[in-house]
Amino acid sequence: MNLLVLLFPFVLAFFCGGASLAAEEDLKARVETMEKELQILKAALTKQEEKATKDQALITELEEQNNQQTKKIEEISQAHEVLEKKFTLEEFYFPKKSQEFYGKDLSPQFSGIYTKPFLRRAGRNTYLGGYMDASYRMQQSGKDRFEVLRFVPFIYADVSDRVKVASEIEFEHGGAAEKEGVRGDAATDVNGKSVPILDGEAKLEFATIDFQIKEWINMRAGIILVPLGKFNLVHDAPLQELVDRPLVDTFIIPTTLSQAGMGFFGTLYPTEMSKLDYEIYATNGFGNDINSSQGLMEARLFRFDRDNNSNPALVTRVGFSPFLGLEVGGSVLFNKFSSTGEGKSNFVLPALDFAYQKGPFELVGEGAVVLLDRGQIVKSEEEVPPSNMFGYYVEPRFHFMPKFLRELAPKIFTERSTFTLVGRWDQVDLGNGFTVGEGKPADRRRQRATIGLNYRYTMDTVFKVDYEWNIEQSGHDRTNNVFVFGWATYF
Repeated sequence: MNLLVLLFPFVLAFFCGGASLAAEEDLKARVETMEKELQILKAALTKQEEKATKDQALITELEEQNNQQTKKIEEISQAHEVLEKKFTLEEFYFPKKSQEFYGKDLSPQFSGIYTKPFLRRAGRNTYLGGYMDASYRMQQSGKDRFEVLRFVPFIYADVSDRVKVASEIEFEHGGAAEKEGVRGDAATDVNGKSVPILDGEAKLEFATIDFQIKEWINMRAGIILVPLGKFNLVHDAPLQELVDRPLVDTFIIPTTLSQAGMGFFGTLYPTEMSKLDYEIYATNGFGNDINSSQGLMEARLFRFDRDNNSNPALVTRVGFSPFLGLEVGGSVLFNKFSSTGEGKSNFVLPALDFAYQKGPFELVGEGAVVLLDRGQIVKSEEEVPPSNMFGYYVEPRFHFMPKFLRELAPKIFTERSTFTLVGRWDQVDLGNGFTVGEGKPADRRRQRATIGLNYRYTMDTVFKVDYEWNIEQSGHDRTNNVFVFGWATYF
């Protein structure tokens, strides 16, 4: 027992020393492990630093490339601006004019021949387009019929920065008759008299060469749309809200009225808000077939290589817009009139037109008077023309789009679609012309009231439904009301 007591301290020291040695070995192993991990981390950090250096070099290189690209873009942009300034008038004149007009959100009544909705370019500086209109007519007197009224291609061109060419080719009622003398359905004149007409015609409606000098003065030559009133300048079927043209623009200013001639046109700005447009031309005049049955319809000369009396007509129009949405125009034509025989007489045709737009409401109208000096006209067995004729129309319009229709069929009644409720009152008086042999003046008055509703899927395409009340005085009243459905579109 005493021996165990004496040996106990030695045994305890032995075991404690062994434990301490084991702990020291374990600590040493852990330190070695941590040192290895540290070496791994250092190696990884070194790789990261190397990668970061490479990335920074790449970033610097990309920044340099970006700066070079930016510089090139700036140089290209500057060059583009120079080219755009150089070629805007030369290559993009017509589309720019059209975009500027439609950007103002104005009625087509305020447009002109340079603001057609050109849809396609053909070649570097040529633009193609056109319009077409067709209708179905149901008359109280019978003779219901379908009509392809017009097919009119456009060809416009920017020849250079100053020279522009514009033209329209009209195919009316399918084009000219196949054989000369072939007649189609008879038309009805102001007296209800049956007048045979050709099946159709094909002609160059207008074709002009413009030389642009300044905005306020430019030169024009060719087959010119005669600026008598505004309707003759904006007569395209897709622009109009009703199918039939006004009576005054059928008998007094027989639209489409075009003549070969030359002259000047331009735009001035008297104030910051106002605008003044003018046109003045010398042209071939009317023919001698002015009568109280057809007015000036048969007096248009579509032979653009001659004048019936070698006395050019002088025609001018001035349109003044004091602010956006209102335009008032005044025009006049002076000409010498030749009838059967050698006599010549003065012929004056003044006209007044206006267009007003405020929000969805429009009011347009036009009036014209024919003043004819018959003093030198040689009498014959032909009908002597009246000393004066006149006509006018007034047309209110209201544009709208019911919200429930857009919600019901948004793909048909789009944001660009609209309805228009329109009315028109027409009147013409073709004067008291008479046949020399009979010496009996006749009443040549005619009135028309029209109400219509149309739907535009876009501004370029319109479906029209009209009803006309026609009242004619020709010794006795006769009424021939007409229902018309029409469809017209630009292309």
